[in-house]
Amino acid sequence: MIGSILRFKTAVALVLLGLLTLLAGIGQKTFWAPPETITATAPTGTAAPLTVFDEKLRTLHPGTVNIQVKGEGAFLLAAGRPDDVDAWVGKTAHNTVTGVSEDGKALQLAHTDGDATAPSPAGSDLWVSTENASGEMNYSWNAPADGDWSLLLATDGTKPAPSSITITFPNDTSTPWAIPFMVLGGLLIIAGAALLVLKPKSGNRSGNPTDDGGSGDGGSDGGDGGGSAFARRAQAKAAARRAGQGSTASTQQPAAPGTAAPGAAPDTAAPDTARQPATPEKSAPEKTAPEQKKGAGTARRSGIVVALLTAAAVAGTSVAAQASQTPAPSPSAPVSSAPATSAPASSNATPGSSDADQAGDAPVLLDAQFRRVLEQVAGAVDAGDAAKDAAKLAPRVAKSELEVRTQNYKIRSRVGSYEARMPVRSMKLLTTVVTNKRSWPRSVMAVTQGDGNVVPQLLTLTQASPRENYKLVSSTPLQPGATFPAIGRAGTETMASADKTGLLYSGDEALAGLGDRLTTATSAFKDKLVEGQSSPYIADTLAYQADVVKSGVNGTFAFTHKVAPENTVVFRTADGGALVLGRLNFSFDGTPKADGDKLTIGDDAAALAGGKETSTGMVLKFAESVAVYVPPAGSKDPMKLVAATRGLVGAAFK
Repeated sequence: MIGSILRFKTAVALVLLGLLTLLAGIGQKTFWAPPETITATAPTGTAAPLTVFDEKLRTLHPGTVNIQVKGEGAFLLAAGRPDDVDAWVGKTAHNTVTGVSEDGKALQLAHTDGDATAPSPAGSDLWVSTENASGEMNYSWNAPADGDWSLLLATDGTKPAPSSITITFPNDTSTPWAIPFMVLGGLLIIAGAALLVLKPKSGNRSGNPTDDGGSGDGGSDGGDGGGSAFARRAQAKAAARRAGQGSTASTQQPAAPGTAAPGAAPDTAAPDTARQPATPEKSAPEKTAPEQKKGAGTARRSGIVVALLTAAAVAGTSVAAQASQTPAPSPSAPVSSAPATSAPASSNATPGSSDADQAGDAPVLLDAQFRRVLEQVAGAVDAGDAAKDAAKLAPRVAKSELEVRTQNYKIRSRVGSYEARMPVRSMKLLTTVVTNKRSWPRSVMAVTQGDGNVVPQLLTLTQASPRENYKLVSSTPLQPGATFPAIGRAGTETMASADKTGLLYSGDEALAGLGDRLTTATSAFKDKLVEGQSSPYIADTLAYQADVVKSGVNGTFAFTHKVAPENTVVFRTADGGALVLGRLNFSFDGTPKADGDKLTIGDDAAALAGGKETSTGMVLKFAESVAVYVPPAGSKDPMKLVAATRGLVGAAFK
């Protein structure tokens, strides 16, 4: 009776525990499931023309971050590298959304004092993308490429940036214990049901058979340590036989005088009882009530069943847990205990490391940015060329290219036959060269060939400061037969013009060598700087200068090709060499040999000088845009002229 009650209570307890565990697992998937998103709102802060969203907000939770902004009038949200955003903001007063409060309901704002206004950030080349809105904006913050990205919120730079900001973060909705709880709860319920259904066998609980194959009586239970009833009965029969044999021997053969009977001590007669058949002396173990034995057996079997089911439940929980998390060796276990198939941890995946550490290796422009910039440059040049108006070039053209095209427009307005500069095309982009130098000025280069480009041309663009856009500083046609050196498109190093690290010559030395090579046919760089057999620039320049001297019998002429160092840009090539782009100032100086002699200049120069003849002398100035390949240090190869062109930029009489 007691065993039945204990079994019933155990079963009920298991079923109740299973139901609670199952409910906990189901609850984690339903009514206790965590919310899918977390929403935080910016508090009211000090007004500022700019608001910056820290790059850490995007990765605060895995998944896409959604930003809602409300404001009056038009405003924009621009995405850029953190260092680019900080550089553009500069000394302007701004607010920074730095994080989220501990309860996840409020955004944390930090205010920085500074200038009250800034230029409009719209149209800046620093932004990889911009989102414009009026009144309200819903923005999904996705990374356009690897690395860290920040956001800049502004109106026109003079009005305060919108202050009503709400960010919705994706929440971690994983419930790794839900399935294990449901499995364990089910197993516990099954275990309880099993205890109610399964019943113990009736009869002898000791399991000790009698000698005749039946069940032993309750008094011979074998509860004591003397062995089973069968063994004791066998021992008793053996003792009886030995006693019977001793009694028979004493009646058939009298014992000799002085000889003790078997089984008796010396000189002592055996007692009469020794002649009686020995009966097995039954042990008298303490008897147990049948109900108690029945309950004990039931309890033992119940304990075994519960232990087995518990082990199965633990195994099921382990399997479910492994399905939701990656197994890893214990920190205290030796290295050899780790699974042979586990991959070594990457050194770049250290928790807490920031992609900002790799900012120095990130190219300053993504492909989409570069194409957008190039299209705007090409559009500005087309507009200026079509109207012969240098003012249309100003937003996207500077330095040597602006000077050359401005003078070209002036000459063409007076000399209709004068050749126009080669057009700038963006549609057929052959390759790009982007620096990973994050400081300013920044330089990039494109090789394009479109309508009106007989040969591919090298377009060099420079960004002077964060708030300025890239501008075309030179367009140089590739020399016929020349090979453009390989340069990594993922970003390459730009070097100072005087830096000779790993090179046969520095950028300054290479351009100075080219200037000397163009000045005299017997230059010391004749064999150190060459051009291809199909490239005519050096040969044509030397021939032109020689012809002027030969034909100008009434004048004395001098030619110089000097480096304009402020225009030099050096890109490291894939083989460790360098591509040097720059400008040489080509000066053509003429003076009459005698009084009364006159020098005549062409129509193109006359358009700039204001006349065709002079008796005092004249000076013509050309801007030469060139590109020279410099081999790496230790190479036996000469430098090579890759691209070159010149344009008349000045003419004057002395």
